[in-house]
Amino acid sequence: MSNPHSTQEAPGGSATQPAALRGFSGLRRRIYLTYRYLGWRSLLWRALTFPLRLTPLRRRLRLDSQAAAELRRARAWYQREGRPVSIVIATYGPPGHAIAAVASVRESVRDDMAEILVCDDASEPEHQRRLRQLERPNVKVILGETNRGFAGNVLRGLRAAAPDRDVVVLNSDVRACRGWLGALQYAAYAGEDTGIVGPKLLYPDDRIQFAGSHRNLEAPEWFDHRYRFKPAGYGPANVTYPVLAVTGACMYVRRAVIDRAGPIDDEYPMAYEDIDWCLRAWQAGFTVLYFPVAELEHLESVTRGTEVGARERASQERFWSRWGGFFDERQVRTASGKLRVVYVTEDTGVGGGHRDVFEHLTRLAARGHEVELFTLGSEPDWFDLRAPVRSFGDYDELAAALAPIDAIKVGTWWNTSEAVWRGSVLRGIPVYFVQDIETSYYPDSERARSYVLASYREEFAYMTISSWNQDRLRELGLHAELMAPGIDLDLFRRLPQVERRSDMLVGLGRSNPLKNLPLTISAWRGLRAPRPELCLFGIEPELAEPGIRYVEAPSDEGVNELYNQATVFVQTSVHEGFCLPALEAMAAGAPVVCTDAHGNRDFCRDGENCLMPEPSPTAVTAAVQRILDEPGLRERLVSAGLQTAREYAWERRIDMLEAFLERVAEPAGRSLSATP
Repeated sequence: MSNPHSTQEAPGGSATQPAALRGFSGLRRRIYLTYRYLGWRSLLWRALTFPLRLTPLRRRLRLDSQAAAELRRARAWYQREGRPVSIVIATYGPPGHAIAAVASVRESVRDDMAEILVCDDASEPEHQRRLRQLERPNVKVILGETNRGFAGNVLRGLRAAAPDRDVVVLNSDVRACRGWLGALQYAAYAGEDTGIVGPKLLYPDDRIQFAGSHRNLEAPEWFDHRYRFKPAGYGPANVTYPVLAVTGACMYVRRAVIDRAGPIDDEYPMAYEDIDWCLRAWQAGFTVLYFPVAELEHLESVTRGTEVGARERASQERFWSRWGGFFDERQVRTASGKLRVVYVTEDTGVGGGHRDVFEHLTRLAARGHEVELFTLGSEPDWFDLRAPVRSFGDYDELAAALAPIDAIKVGTWWNTSEAVWRGSVLRGIPVYFVQDIETSYYPDSERARSYVLASYREEFAYMTISSWNQDRLRELGLHAELMAPGIDLDLFRRLPQVERRSDMLVGLGRSNPLKNLPLTISAWRGLRAPRPELCLFGIEPELAEPGIRYVEAPSDEGVNELYNQATVFVQTSVHEGFCLPALEAMAAGAPVVCTDAHGNRDFCRDGENCLMPEPSPTAVTAAVQRILDEPGLRERLVSAGLQTAREYAWERRIDMLEAFLERVAEPAGRSLSATP
């Protein structure tokens, strides 16, 4: 039980099918709860679409999700490969809820696929008499003589379970849904190292109760559940991912875990026993997995209330005496006291994000810290990276190599985050360097956006490059340190030997829709005759149209020379994590016209160091034409732009980065970094 608000006993009706197929059971109550917590729009949508959920039209309405397809695969696997398990249901007090839980299990699981062990924790004799009536060939009632708490009660069942079977632990206030056991077993055997699996748990009103456990950010002495109170269909909660722990309300435990890591620890009176068991599984070489395809209903905390009692406090003391050092005393320093830091990238190709990472590594190394780059790419040939590079074939290989290292481990892209997280479960400290809120990269894929959002785990310490990103993370309940990119002022600078032209627009030529190159070209075509030259640079020369010059793959020095020639630098992005080229152009003395791209708001000030027109051809054309026509405006923007660039000198940025990493390396610093 991962928090003091769990319960062994709670009232409520049974539910033996997924939420979309539960028919009209408890309809009046569900209507009220939907309206109360989700609003009338959700209520109206559910009312209109409910009849269609049982027809082929559900696919048109996205009611038949990828999770449903995964559930069908799980059922097919279970029919072929399924093996019997022991299901331990812990109960105490009035037995009505345990009776309902057993009924829901028997309705959803064949008798020959499960032995059900109902363990009573020394309830009153009349309650035990009612429980005895549950006895069946596959249902055994174990009556405790002394009250031992949740863990001790579960241990009764583990000792009575068939020694060659996997075990499922269930609270008595959980209601099994159709297909739940097959889905959990399917997930448990899909990966060789998977040891414990937990499902998505829903409140009766279809809000999420559990989607994986994490340390509570505001009260780090407790643990909490991801996405609690979100709607059942909340996209990130439908992503399968490894987790620190799953709740004892429902956990599928492979027999190998019990054999190697031991059973549940009955020295926990109430709470933390599930976290402890999962952590011991991780230490024994297993993975703990959240598998949302399996859904059950959980009626949490309706009888015990929310008061934290002496037993919970005793459990808390036991847990932190055992695991406090594991969480808060991780060594990430060399023998000389310098930091050990590993950054992880998906590749090493030309890009502003990679440049930022490589500058971090190179400049941290220059200050004596021990740094490395782990990547699925190769050593970059376009940047003088002064740090060791290790290349891997896939993320599993990378995570395995990362796991034994005592270091600060930095993810730099959503797809790197799981490898960094997995590689930090037992050793090291995970950091997430959010260079953009990458949902913007997938406008046509809700599932991809869900994966991005699911990557923002509570266990990371966060840094990000713009206040816009910082605000988006804050909306997710996460605090991030602002760590804007620096600029190499020895490289990007004015060149006295290069004459600045009066008829040349320079822009970045990229096909990425977020860069919105067509707007730049349209604005250029709208300029008064004689129209200046438009010069684009990048790695996609095929983007050049008639009358447009394209400079392919220029060196950094070549880019700086283009900035020094430019009459105006133009960037019309829809969205940027930061927009470094605009800052580089300012450093080189080029007037800048750019649209509001979110990430550039921190350094672009309209009318002061740049012009920021509305994102329309007419507005951008007018802004560029003003700069072409008004020498005084050009001079004013250039002067302010040079001052802005000086504020982003790399040494100042690395000072901030080093201070952040030093705080992360200290136990008190980690707590502060996680507090909004």
